[in-house]
Amino acid sequence: MSTTFNSLFPSLEILSDAPSYIRDHTYIFHDPSNNRWICIDKMEVSPRDYDLLSLVYNEVQPSSAILSPEVEKWMRFLNGDGPPPLKDDSEIRAVHLSFARKDVTEVDVREAVEAFFGNGSILLFPSPQQAVLLEQKSEYIHSIDDYISFAAILESDFFIKLKMYIGKFHTADSMYPGQYKTEKQWFSRGISSLPGERIFTMERVFPTFLMDSLSGTMENVLRKEITEPINYDVDMLKTVRLFFENGFNASVTSDKLHIHRNTLNYRLAKFQDITGISVRNFDGALVAYCASLLAIE
Repeated sequence: MSTTFNSLFPSLEILSDAPSYIRDHTYIFHDPSNNRWICIDKMEVSPRDYDLLSLVYNEVQPSSAILSPEVEKWMRFLNGDGPPPLKDDSEIRAVHLSFARKDVTEVDVREAVEAFFGNGSILLFPSPQQAVLLEQKSEYIHSIDDYISFAAILESDFFIKLKMYIGKFHTADSMYPGQYKTEKQWFSRGISSLPGERIFTMERVFPTFLMDSLSGTMENVLRKEITEPINYDVDMLKTVRLFFENGFNASVTSDKLHIHRNTLNYRLAKFQDITGISVRNFDGALVAYCASLLAIE
């Protein structure tokens, strides 16, 4: 690789360790297969070369190459390569962020984090399109609504659209990196299984995993008792699904569906007439919800 690249890019440097900084006129790409960093002068890289390099390697953003000692400790810890940066009884949670654009800068996100949360949270950038916000448990714990407001600020003030997974608090010990990895997997599953959602939690994603473990017999029961009798009516399935997800609140459900409350009541009544299942009680709503997941996903 070195000989071929040198002929194309005379300024080429291949590093075994991450660079401590990036010059303004230099591109840095990470080769994950060999864990090496490729440095090339921007003047030698054509648009076509850049597209090819970006396809094969991960471009390192300028801000993410400059790791403070604190950030480096956290990155090593989360990757299972270092000790916990906090004392043993401390609890933390990770809020995973996934950005819609590839050109999101750490500077903008960090500015928004400091403006909204102050200096109490730690922001990490594992990759250009992903960030992690670490919150240490304290007297005040940020709510889901707080994080929803934070996402709204990123979109309105910085034009950054994102999806977010809000993790649970766990002790920052040697077992935490495994929890962190699991949350990343659940976040990925949520994005793929629930593309219309923007905010994810364990309880929001859990039903999709539950449906994966459903036996063929139980799937047939849901089809015969619910989806087939209503002729796979997607609008009706979405209605009972949102009614369950919104805690049986008719006003919120009708607003989210952009329908009149009378229309909502008509659909719920029709669903009950056809299936004999009332979604106004928990047992019936749970079965209907599972059927909607099976039919719509």
